[in-house]
Amino acid sequence: MKRLLFAAVLIAMGAHARKSSTAAATPVSVINAEDIEQTNWPTLDKVWFKQNKNSDFVNALIGTPSAELKLGYEYSDVDNGIPAANALIGRIRLNYQSGVWKGFDGFVQAQYVGSLVDNYSSSKPPVDYDVVADPEAFRFHQAYLGWTGYDTKARIGSQEIILDNARFIGNVGWRFNAQSFNAGLIQNQSVENLKLFYSYIDSINAPDGDTKRTRQYHLVNVQYDLGEEKKNKVSAYSYLQRNDNADNVDTFGLRSWGKNGKIAHNGMLAFQRDAYYGYLSGALDNESVDFELGGEYISGGADPKERFQTLNGTAHAFNGWADQFLGTGGGLKHGLVDIWAKVSGQPMDKMTASAIFHYFNTAKDVDGFSGNYGSEIDAQLKYAFNEYIDTSATIAYHMKGDNNAENKTNDETVFWLRGALRF
Repeated sequence: MKRLLFAAVLIAMGAHARKSSTAAATPVSVINAEDIEQTNWPTLDKVWFKQNKNSDFVNALIGTPSAELKLGYEYSDVDNGIPAANALIGRIRLNYQSGVWKGFDGFVQAQYVGSLVDNYSSSKPPVDYDVVADPEAFRFHQAYLGWTGYDTKARIGSQEIILDNARFIGNVGWRFNAQSFNAGLIQNQSVENLKLFYSYIDSINAPDGDTKRTRQYHLVNVQYDLGEEKKNKVSAYSYLQRNDNADNVDTFGLRSWGKNGKIAHNGMLAFQRDAYYGYLSGALDNESVDFELGGEYISGGADPKERFQTLNGTAHAFNGWADQFLGTGGGLKHGLVDIWAKVSGQPMDKMTASAIFHYFNTAKDVDGFSGNYGSEIDAQLKYAFNEYIDTSATIAYHMKGDNNAENKTNDETVFWLRGALRF
């Protein structure tokens, strides 16, 4: 009955969306160290409400309601003796963005994630099928109060935060539940070309549907724009874990990125205790086709203090879409060296395509394993019908390398088909 009800809600929302004629832009409810501006969700206020022009406060309370419906199929077959996963999962998000009154505004985003076909295991036991990490869950993904004034923006409440390239602090937007932070933050741009960001995170609403209350952080990120055209940027950051336990990890680092002519670069260095991280990529904008080469180094070692961790970032965007190396979030014993080549372009109007080849190797010889983890091929097609509807088809094929007991990767084929409707 629950699935029938869920399906009925999806169909009803889709039907209503086709009748609606009011919309605007794709939602971004994040404060980002690279771009602090917020883009509102598509508006339905002209359909549902009549504005009261005599009261700014009433107009701010009326605000802008909106909604998003996402439906996705995922097939995952890992060579591990467990039946392949087949999952058809939907997500409903209902959003309310208030207007601005004396610099204050608010945003609320409630979401429900549920399955229509549940032949899969989430990240929690029992494991009857291969894992698709989208458990059924309801939560207020975001609910915050914001203020803007004096070249400053501040927020307090549940919110998505993306810093730099999302490697260390991100929203894990690929997963249906995604990730948000229960936090307060402030960002100031009083000095030309300089952005100062600070946030205190009290707990984390993780993609597995749980709230992690043992991770408190102080986040500091300073970004400076170089040159008159501001096409190149540098940043320095410190992400300090407040609670003192065995997993205590403080991260310090630098980043440089930007574009000169047709050449773009992206580089990052970071360290934790006795662990180190490096990232470097270069891209060529060749008009119709873009090319990129890059590498990433994540240190490992017999001592856990030598294993670099990326606990709160958007890991899916790195090291292959099959997610064979999510263990870097807890520290890989052998570390990781990832070398990749990427090609992307626009084969037709409203369509984008990309393909990536990864080669994975260990970073350090531990317990007799120092060699090839394997390789992976990823490919994706995206098609946007209009500003309300977009679709994507994605595949990842991981091929295991050295047949060593310490090589924890497996052959895996993953396929996704997704569509999103916003109104």
